[in-house]
Amino acid sequence: WVSTAVIFQIITPFTRSLMDEGGLITQVYALFFADIVTTNALQLADVMGHLKRHILAPRAATQDAMNLNFQGTEYELPLFVVLQHLSWLVLFVQLFAGNKVLRGSILLDAFLEESTPTRSEDIVVQPQVFFHDAIGVMAIISSYYWSGFPFDNLCPNDSINSTYEGSFTIFPLDQGNDGTGINVTFTPSDVDYRFCNQNFMEPGSGFTFPFVPTSTSENTNPLEWMTDDQITTTTYFGWAALGIAGVVVLRFFYGWFGMFMSLFKSSYSAVGDDQNIPFSKVASRSAYIPQVASPLFAYPLVACNTDKIDEELYDWEDSDRDYRYYDLSKDAKKTSLRSQCRGATW
Repeated sequence: WVSTAVIFQIITPFTRSLMDEGGLITQVYALFFADIVTTNALQLADVMGHLKRHILAPRAATQDAMNLNFQGTEYELPLFVVLQHLSWLVLFVQLFAGNKVLRGSILLDAFLEESTPTRSEDIVVQPQVFFHDAIGVMAIISSYYWSGFPFDNLCPNDSINSTYEGSFTIFPLDQGNDGTGINVTFTPSDVDYRFCNQNFMEPGSGFTFPFVPTSTSENTNPLEWMTDDQITTTTYFGWAALGIAGVVVLRFFYGWFGMFMSLFKSSYSAVGDDQNIPFSKVASRSAYIPQVASPLFAYPLVACNTDKIDEELYDWEDSDRDYRYYDLSKDAKKTSLRSQCRGATW
């Protein structure tokens, strides 16, 4: 998400945010298009998966070697793809693009999960703390963009400077006076503009937060460029973003406090109600069994003695070998005996 959300914020100049070419919106749109088409198409094609299953597997020398080619491809489930792109609130139309990205990713992930022989323990669920962080950052960045409209760093003067009244011939800077000029005429009823900093996060001018009209500084005065509706909107939006950020920070401290207190007392609390269903009656039951994944084996290696483990507690099954074949404790005993025999011979 750094290369998509953060980098765009850094490389895009403030005054180019709303431009048609090279602006922030066009870049985010290109990113969403890539997420919808390119990324999903590459995952759906699964070139390496087809190569292993249809080319390498039939030519494997052993059954284990063939099984390794049918392990499937590892995929990441980007369920937070919309939250990673913190720029989507610049225009409302990006909300629909983000919705298409999310729906397409979820449908493709569901298809790949059903068609790929991936064990359940290999699926990692993102912690909720990331979701809360993303909500806080999204609120702050959205407030920042609403305060920056119209992103041109120009404020109108009360009246036109008398120096600019009259008719003039303007020449492009790269052509000088030898180029084709443009005749323009300014009257007292025209409006001229002056530079005013509309960027609350302008480097070198100080960081002003929250992004509300009353947050003025030496280089920034929001009341110079904001409309009446914008002042009302950014006021509520800015203080709401500050409140959300405060809740996120408090949640961090609460979580750290809970982790600290768990060192001294038990923090376990039962979740749910007793359904009166014995564990032995659950068809999908499994137990925690220490395992080690190896690229040389189609199934995980068991890092404990398997003699007294009920085979129904495993969440995988090898139709050709029993679980003792994957028992690392057997290998450890054999290795220890070999070492002892070598020491005695020496």
